[in-house]
Amino acid sequence: MKFLKIVLSVMFAVVLFGCSSKYQEPQQFNTPVTGLTKEQVKAAILGAGTTDDATFGVWKMKVIDNNTIEGTLFNRGYEAVVSIPYSAKGYEIKYVSASDNLKDKAGHIHRNYNRWVNNLNVKIQQNIFIKK
Repeated sequence: MKFLKIVLSVMFAVVLFGCSSKYQEPQQFNTPVTGLTKEQVKAAILGAGTTDDATFGVWKMKVIDNNTIEGTLFNRGYEAVVSIPYSAKGYEIKYVSASDNLKDKAGHIHRNYNRWVNNLNVKIQQNIFIKK
């Protein structure tokens, strides 16, 4: 009886994890900010870029204009690009493009992209908290 429960539990776990898709819609973030200037928000975003190898890849930040920063992630042969428009009221992280090895034929993106962008958003929020 105990053996049967273990076998059924393992089969349930395999079915549960086997049904999840590794391709998803790209996540976008719209994060409000209060109590900071536009320059402080810009500094927090630029500070989220990495200069050395990080566990989730290396983000390179590039100022495009007075209101937008472009972030490019390089991670083990994968590349993803996001646009980050910002102001004193907040910032957004928008999907721009990804290398072909991150996309499926239907235009969905690998779930790792969403994890990487979420990690970037968390890093920006940490920098904003430090600035306050």
